[in-house]
Amino acid sequence: MPFPFPWLARSFALVCLPAFTPLPALADLQSVLQQERTDLAEMCGATMQFLEGFAREVNVDGDTAPDILVDYGQLSCDGTQMMFCGSAGCTQKIYLGRADGSHAMVGEFLAYELRFDRPSEGTFLAVLHGGSCGRAGAETCFKRYALTGSTITALPEEPRDRWSFAQAPVPSAMLATSDGDSLRLLCDGNALRIQYGPTWMWSEDGSVSQHARELAGAQGRIEIEIEVDGGQPTAVPFMVEETARVLQSPTLAPGQPFFAALMQGSFVELHLGGSLEHLRNFTLKGSSKAIGSLLQACGRG
Repeated sequence: MPFPFPWLARSFALVCLPAFTPLPALADLQSVLQQERTDLAEMCGATMQFLEGFAREVNVDGDTAPDILVDYGQLSCDGTQMMFCGSAGCTQKIYLGRADGSHAMVGEFLAYELRFDRPSEGTFLAVLHGGSCGRAGAETCFKRYALTGSTITALPEEPRDRWSFAQAPVPSAMLATSDGDSLRLLCDGNALRIQYGPTWMWSEDGSVSQHARELAGAQGRIEIEIEVDGGQPTAVPFMVEETARVLQSPTLAPGQPFFAALMQGSFVELHLGGSLEHLRNFTLKGSSKAIGSLLQACGRG
């Protein structure tokens, strides 16, 4: 069966909407589903079926109004789940929640996955077909998008499995893996913090899992051992940051040997006790330049 919207097949990334029409006030998830039923009625008719995961709450911009992601990969239309899917992924829509309870559709993607991993910054990651970055399709493209009001803009592609430095919104040195784990060092005045985002701490809907909360206990603290090149581990206490969905360390002095080791080493391991489930290994490729730039930006280079 031909792809129903050829223009979507040619666009592997974002379809920006210059304007939007909010759904009625006090709309909720059911209102979004009704809007989708109306939009799809002519094409799918009586065969339409929303499967589990078709629409779910997400946190795009860090405010208290729940946002909604609609995934057409979980839509059965005319007897198939592939009506709105292809080699570049499936159509996905973002409905932004408003304070009055309404929702507005602000962006539409053809993507393998959308990861709302930095709601406190108002940015999210799209995992796209390689053609979105001018490469072969097998070479996955990772693009970050920023949400300002109702406008979504593309940021430079984020490198995977290599450290990089970013000046804004806060000077930070970071690494993200293709599996979704992340490690960031960022300025906090004249000090540094570590933000650790392991996939084991998230639920399927992207929120902090009950498992992570139980590990943190009543104090909300998880002690992680950080080990560079198999050397002496450094125990660092991390607090669960619900909004950013990461574990965050207290402020750390940038002059301590630990940061020099990260700049000079080959790999770093983060583990919680002897549990292999909580073990993560990150390359330090590019860390010398990235962390060096961070220390300069924080006034300690």
